[in-house]
Amino acid sequence: MPVTQNFAPVQRRKTELKSSFSDEALLLTDAPVPGMAAPEATRKQEDAQVWLESISDPQLLKGLAAEWQALADASAEPNAFYEPWMLLPALEHFGKGVELLFAFTNSRGKRLLCGFFPIQQRPGRVEMWRYPYCYLSAPLLRKGFERKALAAFLDALAGQTQIARLDDVPGEGPIRRHLIDELNERGWPCVVAASYTRAVLRRAASAEDYLANAVDGKRRKEWRRQRARLGEQGVVVTQELSSSEDPRGFVAELCSLEKAGWKGREGVDAARDQAFLEQMAVSAAREGRQQLLALRLDGKPLALKWNLLSGDGAFAFKITFDEAYARFSPGVQLELENVERAHLLPRLRWMDSCAAPNRFMINHLWPDRREMQRLFIGTGGKLGALTVAAVPLLKFVRDCVRRHP
Repeated sequence: MPVTQNFAPVQRRKTELKSSFSDEALLLTDAPVPGMAAPEATRKQEDAQVWLESISDPQLLKGLAAEWQALADASAEPNAFYEPWMLLPALEHFGKGVELLFAFTNSRGKRLLCGFFPIQQRPGRVEMWRYPYCYLSAPLLRKGFERKALAAFLDALAGQTQIARLDDVPGEGPIRRHLIDELNERGWPCVVAASYTRAVLRRAASAEDYLANAVDGKRRKEWRRQRARLGEQGVVVTQELSSSEDPRGFVAELCSLEKAGWKGREGVDAARDQAFLEQMAVSAAREGRQQLLALRLDGKPLALKWNLLSGDGAFAFKITFDEAYARFSPGVQLELENVERAHLLPRLRWMDSCAAPNRFMINHLWPDRREMQRLFIGTGGKLGALTVAAVPLLKFVRDCVRRHP
């Protein structure tokens, strides 16, 4: 069986130009203005030919890891959850029925990886793959090739499905803009079926400036009181695991803390996936892509926080605490340390909380927000267009039934 498959581009609908010429029309589009040179990124995208390959063989994927990581480092939108050090372990544990589409182009006589799209077939649609512990499904798109790579991806979708669904994609930013431009050019319908915001930390001049602007003085005073009271119980220290240390002990502690708390009582703790988390942590440590923080009392973990590093940002992957010490707010105490250390990382500009919209603690400590959306896209057919048009009505009916069963 072949392990790679090339996708031929599907002919896209083009709007015929009127015979009359309008400078205004050119200024409102991406078309080059006569007498003016196109920007370098635009010229690069216009000249590039992009094709997709479906690659499934594990050995080929591992051999592609260096190019794949280089793509992630140059991506217009950082996404740690689709980088090879995280996605390859996820494939081993959760990847049944997943197809990996890689977009390539020729640059200076060499093949260049310029896009990555993991997808999964669902009844009646194709989705961007969201495995457990994946909190962002923005594709990896190399800067300067965003539009071309997206076009090749949409061409492939048109040959596979009438409807595509994208969950937890950014509601703003370069990927969103290029996607909407490409859909408008094709005349494909797109509807936002759901949206929410989640907390994000945006770096300030210093941690002191950040906290002064984010939290009122009364609340900060209460946290200092709790920290002093906690110090009366024993020796309190904050530790950060170095990249040279084995992270599996940290993961075991985190799984144990979650299992002992409310997540364990509700059956949503991470202990059942400890093998995946340990494998991923080892891979992330090897690439220098994570930050592991622990608040300890006499060596015992009171709170643990696991951040994933990507580009100029980070993702707050997991945080947990010992509920027996809840009166001291150990999770908040460790989060305050996290703010301090985030401002010491030279490249870090932001950190996505990856949290649900109603998380009280993080929403108060991180006042900025990032919008996330669920999109339904029709891929050019009438049935897909009709289904996408009906999505808001179907959502309305479903919500009414839930409210009034």
